[in-house]
Amino acid sequence: MASPMTMTQPPPRVMPMRRRAQLLTAGFLLLTAIAAWVALGLGVDVSGRRCELDWPRRLLGADPALHALLLHLRAPRVVAALLVGATLGVAGLALQGLTRNPLADPYLLGVSGGAGLAVVLLHSVPGLGLALGWGALPLAAFVGALAALALVLTLARTAGGRLSLVSLLLAGVVVNAFCAALMTLLLTRADPFRLRLTTSWLLGGIGFVGWPELIACAGVASAVGLLLRGWAHRLNAFALGTAAAGGVGLDAPRVVREVALLASVLAAVAVAVAGLIGYVGLIVPPLVRRVVGNDFRATLPAAAAGGALLVLVADTVARTALAPEELPVGVLTALIGCPLLLLQLRRQLRAGQ
Repeated sequence: MASPMTMTQPPPRVMPMRRRAQLLTAGFLLLTAIAAWVALGLGVDVSGRRCELDWPRRLLGADPALHALLLHLRAPRVVAALLVGATLGVAGLALQGLTRNPLADPYLLGVSGGAGLAVVLLHSVPGLGLALGWGALPLAAFVGALAALALVLTLARTAGGRLSLVSLLLAGVVVNAFCAALMTLLLTRADPFRLRLTTSWLLGGIGFVGWPELIACAGVASAVGLLLRGWAHRLNAFALGTAAAGGVGLDAPRVVREVALLASVLAAVAVAVAGLIGYVGLIVPPLVRRVVGNDFRATLPAAAAGGALLVLVADTVARTALAPEELPVGVLTALIGCPLLLLQLRRQLRAGQ
């Protein structure tokens, strides 16, 4: 028989979800700061000397070549990787919250493919991109992303108006394949230089934008992120489905359209900055939700920080693994994401969803 002391022992304490979210986000941010420090100096060679981790000390010196390299080439690349990772992580989280599907990623659903196709169309007209300025690129990416998402949702919706796992994935595959075919067709008519440059960008080319473009895109992404954070209660209402969201007084179809619009803006920002980098929304948000739960107020900052860390590390590896040659960042994220996609798909199908 159990002793009285054993019977009256309090249950083990469980860490609150909010505390878990704060610790996870802080951990991601700490690792991101370390990765950014390493990425800024790794591979920097000025006047026959490598900077590596002591770049701040050398930056304080009077070396104009080092200043130019760090401030105008390396630092924008690091910021671009952070921006792309954060936007893709949040976009994937928002789409998964709407569809209640852990496989809802901007890349898999054709959103990134539609944005990429629109940008290639813009570049396929000689001189049009230069005439309109860089601002036309994110606008074209947004229009393409929104059109692709609308097409996928239309194709995937069943007779009863539901979005099933299989239909959503099949529709995303079809739209992605169609966009890829059109992009290939357009690129075959491009001159060799433009073909190589555009292909490198499409596979995940971080480092093609400067400070003005990054500041503009970061402003748009921050505004969308704050808006989504303010709508956290709406996304939380979708945890039990569209009908349950409508039951608490929300206009569910309108919320779906608005959040999908904002997710498309984030995907368009990522494509405008770095081309097609997939699977970030597939890798980070499920991990975050597994640790901290489904409250969008807690998962949004963690997903943004985790996505930023993932893309920054992937870009650093892609830049240095085969130096002086560079690997496309999208290839590395795909090597991580594809096995996870297969495992998640198998788990979902076994559960009968």
